[in-house]
Amino acid sequence: MPQLSPVDQAFFLLETHDRPMNIGGLFVLAPPPGTRGDFAGRLVRAMLKRPVGPPFSYRLQPGPVKGLLSLVDDPHMDPAPQVRRHRLPRGTDLQGLFRQLCRIHVRPLPRDAPLWEQHVFTGLPGGRVALYFKTHHGLIDGIGFLNALGTMFTESRAEQLPRALWEGLRHYQPPAGPAPAGNGSLLQAIVAARRTGTDMLRLFWHQGLRDLGLGRGLAAPFVSTPNVLKAAPSPNRVLAHCELSLEGVRALARTGGAKVNDVMLALIDMAMHRYLHEHGAQVSRPLVADMPVALQDHGGTGNRITILQVPMGRPDVAPAQRLADIVGETGQVKQEMRDLDGGALTLYSIVQHSLASAIESLGLSDLPMLANAVVSNPQGFEKRVYFNGAAVELALPISVVAHHQVLNITITTYVDRLHVTFIALREAIPDLQRLADYTAEAAAELEASLARARRRAATPRRRKAAARSSAKPSRPRSPQRATVR
Repeated sequence: MPQLSPVDQAFFLLETHDRPMNIGGLFVLAPPPGTRGDFAGRLVRAMLKRPVGPPFSYRLQPGPVKGLLSLVDDPHMDPAPQVRRHRLPRGTDLQGLFRQLCRIHVRPLPRDAPLWEQHVFTGLPGGRVALYFKTHHGLIDGIGFLNALGTMFTESRAEQLPRALWEGLRHYQPPAGPAPAGNGSLLQAIVAARRTGTDMLRLFWHQGLRDLGLGRGLAAPFVSTPNVLKAAPSPNRVLAHCELSLEGVRALARTGGAKVNDVMLALIDMAMHRYLHEHGAQVSRPLVADMPVALQDHGGTGNRITILQVPMGRPDVAPAQRLADIVGETGQVKQEMRDLDGGALTLYSIVQHSLASAIESLGLSDLPMLANAVVSNPQGFEKRVYFNGAAVELALPISVVAHHQVLNITITTYVDRLHVTFIALREAIPDLQRLADYTAEAAAELEASLARARRRAATPRRRKAAARSSAKPSRPRSPQRATVR
């Protein structure tokens, strides 16, 4: 029987009308060359011939303990009732599609029905079709979702394998690794629990030392948040999107001695500070990102993640220094990930997000928020892909705005572009596209700042080299012989 981990249970148990725990993927398809007639209809008919696979074939049922849930596999699940078709008004652009998706994305999935929906949109320019697949975060995390999608798409248009997104992980072969430990060993359970408890104490000890300025560790959660980034819980959402050159971001990372993720955090941080400044918000401390981190590629269903807080750049510093600040902070996170047990990190994440849910449920809006934004990077596709022979022109994730948060940002790769998808509470950031535009514009500013920093660093080196050269005693010149002609 499929099992729900503690993190999976939390996604179901913490869900409310204002905080639906739905995740999804948007895929815009271009019809194959020469396509005539009802391309969307043929696509749907081909998909409906495919079976439903795990985890989308799982149904919820009461668990052995009251209040908890369990899963049961339904191998005969009929996908047809879960497929919904929509005709968009002529001339609808990406922003118009986003508005439609926001209304669909927040509708809770009925607990007594399959925990997924497939929406098919027609009416886009050039006969394009948009597929929006929606499921519950309690079933699968970002890595698992991408693993499932990786088996649905092909890298050649000629490979027109009939596929449907609801097939899930039917075709996925998990990476080879050590065999899991036996389930029946009480001693193993005791040892694991002891290590988790010990590492939780180490985690809090490191946090305390960091707060006192005496050591290094994870940043403490629950931070001050500008009022611009606050709003009461609401089911209303707004979506925005921007894209950047993958090679351009890699070049910034090389110049700044950073990783691509560090650069993206810096660009987002710069954009958020610009946005807050325009709205008259004063920021005295670094903004903090709530960052999901994969503990391992478990190759299956459910969630194997922890969510840790990462301070970004200090206010009022140059972009190059902001990037350096972030490199230092992500380095501390990586060190703790190496040193601490995954069970402790998972428990830590569950506790802090449960506290955030309780604070929101009790209406304690004056208390600090867990973080200023959620920022994740579940990778993506490095090559152009096709779905049932149709080219995928755009592939975007649509994520959760969790308790005590107003903004979620997800970064994915598609071919040579980095796509940044923003989702927020509409009441907090109604002009969300402005923040997306600022993120794209920040790349040029960071490039210029890194160039200035490089020139400043080079100037003292040149002066020292010149000083060393002038201090050397001149070598006597050998007398020259006269040449007799």
